[in-house]
Amino acid sequence: MTTDVKPAKPEAKPREHRRGLNISMPQVAAVLVLVLVLWVIIDFNGRIQTEQRISAEADQLSVEVTALAATQSALATELAYVSSDAYVAEWAHRDGRYVQPGEVLVVPVPAEAVTPTPIPRPTPQPTPSSNLQIWLDLFFANGS
Repeated sequence: MTTDVKPAKPEAKPREHRRGLNISMPQVAAVLVLVLVLWVIIDFNGRIQTEQRISAEADQLSVEVTALAATQSALATELAYVSSDAYVAEWAHRDGRYVQPGEVLVVPVPAEAVTPTPIPRPTPQPTPSSNLQIWLDLFFANGS
């Protein structure tokens, strides 16, 4: 019997097991892409909300500008009237108590503590009813 002894194979190095996470490069790339997409979506949502807020403020400011333009127009009209001779004449008669030639100034003065006299009002007297009328009302009244 022959014993064949095979030459010993060089032993392969045992594969070292990594401890912790076993993540491949495609998985890392997919996570990075997912994070990037989420960041873009969140940023886009923030920009949409900012645009809506700015748009609402622009609408509100437009309404305020319209109201202020109307106020400015009314004040310009009042300024033109106050600058006119008609306003000066009205003020002179009403507040300044000036009179034009031929007019007489009359200033009403309130009376001194005048108390009005009360007017007595007669009170109506009830009309007496007869006993017969009272009995007829009791028996034949329609309930009202």
